[in-house]
Amino acid sequence: MAKPSDVVGWYTLTWSGGSFEVCFRPAGIFFCPKFQQPSKWEMEGDIIKIDWKKFGKYEMKFDPATKNMEGNAVPKSDDEKNWRKAAFVRSLSPVEALLLGDGAGSEWDFQWSGGSFPVKFKADGYNHFQCDDFPAHAHWSLDGSKLKISWAEFGNYELTVDAEGKNMDGCAVGGNPETDWRKAKFLRNLISAATQEDCAHHH
Repeated sequence: MAKPSDVVGWYTLTWSGGSFEVCFRPAGIFFCPKFQQPSKWEMEGDIIKIDWKKFGKYEMKFDPATKNMEGNAVPKSDDEKNWRKAAFVRSLSPVEALLLGDGAGSEWDFQWSGGSFPVKFKADGYNHFQCDDFPAHAHWSLDGSKLKISWAEFGNYELTVDAEGKNMDGCAVGGNPETDWRKAKFLRNLISAATQEDCAHHH
């Protein structure tokens, strides 16, 4: 029997209108860079259920051998646009796995020339970036090992993540690396209700 951990990873989701990449994250978080919502997924037997909020609900059967899925929008109908398919692309990279943690995200010690403070890379449907010392509506995104932080009025930053060393190193976008450098060290995985519930099944 397949487990939720077997499902985690990136897929190409296809429907009658085209295709795009989606990620089944740990602890039942469903993430789509193009169509972001506070979305969830869960597994019942070999059926994957997706609650994509304003983009609808879906059910697809998971094939453990190929890691592909096939199913439909809910409710199922004879409409020619009702079908959905998902083809497995890749597992989470070491950098993604580090940032996402157990599913809620991770907390880091963020350093600059003026000191350091804790920040959180949240693994929700919007990739929120949270800093209690400098609060703003901020987000993070990842391209390979390049991490981008869009920190509203506090600026934009690009850092390269070293998954093995659990640290990151970079600079303010357009800044002087000598003075506008930024570094961060991994502190801990964040805990959410979902990851706590997920843990409860193992004890």
